Amino acid sequence: MVRVPRGQRGTLTTARLIGCLIRSGAKDFYVRQKAIEIFRAYRVPAKDRWGEVCALFDWVRRNVRYTRDIFRVELLHSARRMLELCAGDCDDMTILLGALLISTGHPVRLALVGFRPTKPHAYSHIYPEVNVRGRWCPLDATMPRPIGWAPPPLWKRICEINPEGMTCSSKTL
Repeated sequence: MVRVPRGQRGTLTTARLIGCLIRSGAKDFYVRQKAIEIFRAYRVPAKDRWGEVCALFDWVRRNVRYTRDIFRVELLHSARRMLELCAGDCDDMTILLGALLISTGHPVRLALVGFRPTKPHAYSHIYPEVNVRGRWCPLDATMPRPIGWAPPPLWKRICEINPEGMTCSSKTL
């Protein structure tokens, strides 16, 4: 168990842990195999990058039940565990979708967003974004919304996932 500080420092620590779980999940053969099975089930043609993104997004949205964490306990599940459970909250769905995407060659970054006007940079939601043809596309599988939709936040921070760790930048909207 990892002890995470409170406040913004804790949020960024959690985001780094999510990035690590995405990177390790992307290297898990079982996760990559599941992504390829999804491509075949959705009949995505080879080299259809957008079709792959759409298939993975749709599969996670249809097959993973949004379920909150234990009361007052932040849980982070690995991508493999998420494939077993098929249930989790926004960070768990981000881990799974991010790992499926990276395991099949798609660049992914994280969007941390906040909605409280009285708490600047208090982030309460996370979702992945994928780069297809040079454009970043939000993938919030927790909502019954189409691919590309993102919740309208007051605060947004983008965290780039790279082999050495994560780089986060802040953006006020």
